[in-house]
Amino acid sequence: MLLDARQFQDMPQFSDPDLCAAGIILRDALEHDNVTSGVMFEAMSRVFLVKLLQKYGDRRREDVELSASFTSDHYARVLAFIRSRLDKTITVDELASEAGMSKSHFNRVFKETLGATPMQYVMAYRIEQSVKMLDDPARPLGEIAYACGFADQAHFSRSFKQITGKSPRAYRAAGPTT
Repeated sequence: MLLDARQFQDMPQFSDPDLCAAGIILRDALEHDNVTSGVMFEAMSRVFLVKLLQKYGDRRREDVELSASFTSDHYARVLAFIRSRLDKTITVDELASEAGMSKSHFNRVFKETLGATPMQYVMAYRIEQSVKMLDDPARPLGEIAYACGFADQAHFSRSFKQITGKSPRAYRAAGPTT
């Protein structure tokens, strides 16, 4: 969730007379059911959206917190850790430590924010990297498996097929999708 709990409190976060006026007109248009209220609602919705974009639209995506507890900085640190240890075993404890959180809190906010458990994410990242490596036909599947942190080629093949629907060999034979 991108909003902080304080943003749900009934107190102004900033003051903008145009935005307040548009909000009042929006509220009034919703309260009245006549021909002009629909047109007014649509027009003021656009004004409201433009004013919000003017206020917040210049913020870079990286600067927006992913959630109140899992920020873009946490994500960057965790992803850098995964990249640096792709060929090794990665545990949730290590990822939580990298984010500076307890294991249970990290598990919860990671799944809330990214929609997958940390280990599902690591597996998907490993498969994503292996797909790039499969573009090199001279690179043996066993080498790709180890480079992406799989215990052996069989485990790699099972995991790859589970996620992509094809075996690594079939994927490679089909050629690059781009």
